[in-house]
Parts: sequence; structure tokens; C-alpha cells
Amino acid sequence: MKPVGIVGLGLVGRAMAARLIAAGHPVYGYDIASGACDAAASISVRVLEDASAVARAAGVVFLSLMTSEDRRILLWGPQQFVAAIVPGSVVLDTTTADPADIVEDAARLSEQGVRLIDVCLSGSSAVIASGQALALVGGSESTADYVWAVTPFTKKQFYFNAPGAGKRAKLIVNLVFGLNRLVLAEALGLARSGEFDPATILEVLQSGETCSVAMDTKGPKMIAGVYEPAVARLAQHAKDVHLIRDYAHVVGAATPLSDLHVELIDALVAQGFGDLDNAAIFKAYEG
Repeated sequence: MKPVGIVGLGLVGRAMAARLIAAGHPVYGYDIASGACDAAASISVRVLEDASAVARAAGVVFLSLMTSEDRRILLWGPQQFVAAIVPGSVVLDTTTADPADIVEDAARLSEQGVRLIDVCLSGSSAVIASGQALALVGGSESTADYVWAVTPFTKKQFYFNAPGAGKRAKLIVNLVFGLNRLVLAEALGLARSGEFDPATILEVLQSGETCSVAMDTKGPKMIAGVYEPAVARLAQHAKDVHLIRDYAHVVGAATPLSDLHVELIDALVAQGFGDLDNAAIFKAYEG
């Protein structure tokens, strides 16, 4: 089986690695956080000394980073990642980040015979670990010779044909995810203030046309007030909401709900709740 590299061994990176290893692929990885490296090694990722070593070890390398700036530091910074990439390699960037930046980076890498493609994943680390994520690809299906590396953790791939389009699509998807959680939190907060049993109201919501995945995965966390361990962190979605608003500004779209959302989520992160599961948006409704 073909080797695969992963730079960024956080929740998403490790979930991808676990599926690839289960499918029989040797996985080489690196993360700047030693704890993430240790956790990855425990699931049989072959952790290497730096990102450049990962680039040399595999012809397909996933980037699972936090921001565009993280990617640019990796590609063009002192780690010499780009210098280590073998021409003909494919770099698949799963980072939810500024769509414009990847267009520039892809053009620069293409001059070295390397393809950089945005392959954003719709789904939490738990969804990825179950193989049920969606891949939102900023590239053409006709040239997707790397799809074998994506299929172990995705149930379907959508192709948008242009660099950065996968990231733009991911922002739209994340807008819906985030507002689903926010609306659920507001409903459960109202139920609690109105002296209803929130668990009963959640069951009502799950039983009818109001049902959403957020109710199944986040509702119980909100009711119990248990937000650890995080499946997807609140701070990460705060970053996403800022990107959503930036994208909306560029294309001239109104996002009044996201404007409110960003105020609430930024306040919670400022209070120190950023590392909690994103179900902790419910804290905005705790009196």
C-alpha cells in the first residue's frame, strides 16, 4: 500500500491517520506539539523528526493545520518543507482557512512540479474516524488520482474544480453547522429558564422535523454541561466564523446571524473556554 504523510496530528490529523492505517497504508507524521506526536505514535503513526522528513517519506501529504499562516510558515519558512518535496508529489490541504491564500500557494508550488489541492473535510474528528466525512475538493475529479488517500475517511467527494473552492464551500457548510448549534443552545436555554426539563425538550426536537445532527451529538453535552474531551474545539469554530464573515464581506453577502454568532463565541473564548468542545456555545445562555 502507498505511504501517506500527515503534517498536523491534532484531532483531525489523528482521525485521518487511524483510518488510513486501518486501510493498510503506512502513515508518516509530524506535529510541533510533542503531545500530539505521542498520541499519534500510540495509534501506529510513524512519527518523524520534522515536516521535511514527512515530505521525503510520502508522495501524498495531508496538511491538517489551524490557519493559512501556519501553512505558509510550513511551506515557505525555515523548516524547508518545500525543498524536501519530491516533484510529482501531491499536497492535500485540509485546513479550514482563507480561500485566497491557497490559490497563491498552489501557483507557487506548481512551478516546482508539486500540486497543492484544498481537500476540506466536512465532519468532526469523530465523523472522520468513522469514515463518514465529506470531502470538499478545490480541484477536478478528472485529475483526482490521489482520491485513494481520501476515501478511507470519507463517504463522498464533491469537486468544485478551482483552487480555493473547497475552502469556500467548507465555510458555507460550517456556517450551517455553527448556527445549528447556536439555535439548539438558545432553545435549550429557553427551556431551562422556562422550567422545562431540557432533556424532554431535546427529545421533542429530535422526534420531529426540527431534528438535526447537532441535537444528537451536541444536545446531550449541553444538557450535562460536559464539554471534555473535545471532538471539535470552540476556539477552532471561532476562527471559522471570522473566516465566514470575511468571505461574506468579499462577495457582498449579508450574514446577520453570523455577526451575532461571532460576538457570542469570541466572548466565550476570551473567558477561557476555547479548548472545550464547541457544544460549549451553550455557556452563552447560562444565567
